[in-house]
Amino acid sequence: LMRRDAREAVYRLAYSYFFTGEMSGEMKDYFYKEHKLTDKDVEFADTLICATLKYEQEFTQTLSELSIGFGIDRINYLDKAALLIAMTEIKYFEDIDTAVSIDEAVRLVKKYSTENSLSFVNGVLARFAGKGA
Repeated sequence: LMRRDAREAVYRLAYSYFFTGEMSGEMKDYFYKEHKLTDKDVEFADTLICATLKYEQEFTQTLSELSIGFGIDRINYLDKAALLIAMTEIKYFEDIDTAVSIDEAVRLVKKYSTENSLSFVNGVLARFAGKGA
């Protein structure tokens, strides 16, 4: 629960980045301020957004393998952002339980994306976690 606001700010940042192809300090500041992040939250959010963008290509490739019968170009940016953030956490953030990463991704998709996205995101992340990330 403690990192929920930071994660949501990162989700909105990642979505904006995938949509526009740009990431600015002003954009970060805006989302961090809007979510009232503490210094500790900002530190986590910065680490998470940097890692998510660093591994974007790796996980986009993995996504295309895991999203059976669903081309990567058909995955909307809202779902892609949730998926890549969770995949980054699962593989590279050992202090975060896999179930928490999946639950948080599903929560964000439920809040911001479509009804159909819930089972899709949950299924892809379960497959990702199941193959040992």
